[in-house]
Amino acid sequence: GPTGSGKSTTLYTVLSELNQGTVNIITVEDPVEANVDGINQVQTNDKAGLTFAAALRSILRQDPDIIMIGEIRDGETAGIAVKAAITGHLVVSTLHTNSAASTITRLEDMGVEPYLIADSVVGIIAQRLVRRLCPKCRRGHELNDEDKLRLRIRGDSKPVIYEAGGCAACNGTGYRGRIGVYEIMPITPAIRRIVSAGGNADEIQKVALEEGLTTLRMGAAKLVLKGITTINEVERIATE
Repeated sequence: GPTGSGKSTTLYTVLSELNQGTVNIITVEDPVEANVDGINQVQTNDKAGLTFAAALRSILRQDPDIIMIGEIRDGETAGIAVKAAITGHLVVSTLHTNSAASTITRLEDMGVEPYLIADSVVGIIAQRLVRRLCPKCRRGHELNDEDKLRLRIRGDSKPVIYEAGGCAACNGTGYRGRIGVYEIMPITPAIRRIVSAGGNADEIQKVALEEGLTTLRMGAAKLVLKGITTINEVERIATE
């Protein structure tokens, strides 16, 4: 996801779940955004030559079980991360991409061979943050045909959905707080075959949808139907 989509929060949540005291977890970050007990955290320093790639090479000599890379920014870092995963390390990281499927092609653009990606990547999460409607001033109306077109949904049901209002509780914005929307794509055998063959993002997405992928747009649309956010927010974050 882009900057401000909650990627760092997700990474730290994953590490907290994995940090059971019996595994050696090492991170490479720029900067270290939160100190976590029981985890060895390294902050990069480009001026001193401690780049992501240099730090990773050093870390691999320290027998880590789990490696967190704050962001994969270049081909050298991507290559080391993939090789670390293939040699038995669990690697978690972030990339600036629009969707789960386009993460694969982004790694290819960085110079990683498709067969290496297919052998190393086990799952991808794309995410965005949408604003929550203020419960005190949201304005409801029955779902209409235009709404269905904008949400790209079908069916005869007409639930009440909501638009932003504006009151003192939300400083006139109509929104209070944010909530995550997630596109979770496990790398199944079928997707692995497409990736290994050098398939593009559209081909990967097609197979993922056939296997039940919920896209960012679909996930955000569900939040609209639950009265949590607005169609405008769906259109702001949707990439397809």
